Amino acid sequence: MTEQIEQTGEVVGQRLHPLTPFVKGWGYFVVAAVALVNNEGLRSNLTVAGIGLAGVLVGGILLGALSWWFTKWQLTADAIRVDSGFLFRRTRIIRFDRIQAIDVAQPFVARLFGMAELRMDVAGGGKSDGKLSYFRYEEAQQLRTTLLVRAKGEKAAEQQEHDQQAEALAPPLLTVPTNRLLGATLLSSTVVASAGALIWLIVATMVLDFHIGLFAGLPLLLGVVQPIWKQVVGNHGFTLSETSHGLRTKRGLFDVQRQTVPPGRVQGLLITEPLIWRLLGWSRVELDIAGVAGQKEDGDDALEGAQLLPVGERAEVAYVLARVLPGFDLSRIQMHPAPERAKWLRPIGWRYLTYGVDDQVMVTTRGWVSRRTSIVLHHKTQSVRLEQGPIQRRLGLANVHVDTPLGPTDATALHRDQAEAAALVEAQADRAREARRTVAASVAVQTQPNPPSPDGSSNSAASPADDSSDR
Repeated sequence: MTEQIEQTGEVVGQRLHPLTPFVKGWGYFVVAAVALVNNEGLRSNLTVAGIGLAGVLVGGILLGALSWWFTKWQLTADAIRVDSGFLFRRTRIIRFDRIQAIDVAQPFVARLFGMAELRMDVAGGGKSDGKLSYFRYEEAQQLRTTLLVRAKGEKAAEQQEHDQQAEALAPPLLTVPTNRLLGATLLSSTVVASAGALIWLIVATMVLDFHIGLFAGLPLLLGVVQPIWKQVVGNHGFTLSETSHGLRTKRGLFDVQRQTVPPGRVQGLLITEPLIWRLLGWSRVELDIAGVAGQKEDGDDALEGAQLLPVGERAEVAYVLARVLPGFDLSRIQMHPAPERAKWLRPIGWRYLTYGVDDQVMVTTRGWVSRRTSIVLHHKTQSVRLEQGPIQRRLGLANVHVDTPLGPTDATALHRDQAEAAALVEAQADRAREARRTVAASVAVQTQPNPPSPDGSSNSAASPADDSSDR
C-alpha cells in the first residue's frame, strides 16, 4: 500500500484491514454475554442461549463486513477522501491544510492484533471526523508520514517525527500518580452521592425490610463504576510533555491517547474544584481548543474540553497555566467580589462570585459546592453582553457574559452592580479589540520572513457560544 502511495501519489479504492469488523464489533458480543448472565431464563436453557450468542456474533460480523466492504479511502491532490455506508452513503473529504496533527493510536483489542487507527486533529471537525481505522500498525505509521508530508511539507513532517522521538526519550514535565486519580475519583461528588445512595438502598432492602429491590440500585452502581473507569482507566499514566508544536498529553491504560495543545488555538481555560478536592488542594484543568472543545461525540459531555490536567495540586496547576499562557499568574490577579445584596439571589454562593482582569485574560469564579474558575483570553473574546432579569433590576444587579466558542469555559460575571456591569462591558470590549489588533500585528511581523504554514493560515471557524443561563 505504501509503495503505491509513494509512486503514484494517489490511491483509489483502498479498503481497511480485513479484521476491522471484528475489532469494531466485539463489544456487541460482550453485551449479549452480559445479558445472558443476568437473565435467569436464558441461563436455564443453555442451548437457546448458545444459539442466541452465535446469532449475535454472526450478525455482528456480517454487519461489520458490509460496513468494511463499502468503506474505502483514497488520497487526492489536496485531500484524503473516505467513502462509507451501505444504506446511507457518507463521504468525508479532509483537506490537508486543515490537518493540525496526526496520531497513531492502538485501542486495546486492536493492539492484540497488531492493528492501529489514524486520529487526525482536523480544524473545525469533530473527534470522529478525523478517525480512520484500522490498519496494520506499520501501514498506519507510513500513512501518517505521507499525510504529514502532504499537509505540512517534508521539513515539518521530519520535525514532528523528531518531536515524537524526543518525547519518548525526554522526561515528562508532569505525571499524575494513579493513586491520586483513584482518590480524586472516589471523592468526586458523583461517586460520593451514588455510593451513599447505594448503601442506603442496600440497608433499606436487607435490614429495614422496605422491599425496594436491589434492581433499583443499578443506576447508582453505574454512577460509581463509570466515573472510576473513565477517570482512572482513561487517564492512567497521564503525562504532560513539551514539543516544538506545544504541550502534549498522553493517557490511557488500554486505549492510549495522545493530544497536542497548540498555544495559538487555546480559546480559554476552566479550573474545577469540587468541595472535597478544595480541602485537599486539588483541581482539574480543561482547555477550550479551536476545533476540539465542545464536540458531543463518542459519549462525551457536550461541553467537555481537552484535559490539560485531570487532577493536580495547586503548584502543579499554576505550573501548567504558566506553560499555556507565558507570564500568567492567577494569584496576582485582583478579584472583585459581588455586592452584598446579591445574597438575595445567591444566599450562600454570592461570596464566591468574583471577576478579575489583567492585560492578557479575564477571570471569573462561581460556585461553592463545585468552584469553577473560567479564564478567557482577551483576543479570543467574540462578544460581550449585559443581561438583567426582573429581580436583578429591582436589586440593581446585572450579569456580564464574555462569549467564546462553544466549550467548557463559561466566563460570566454574575450579579454585578448595574453601573459596574455597564462599565465592564465597555472596558472588556475595548480590551478585546486592542488585544486582537496587537496579536494580529505580532503574527504578521513574526511570519513575514517565511510563508505562513497551514497551521497559521487556516484556523477553524468557531461557532458562536450558546446563551448562558444564570446558574
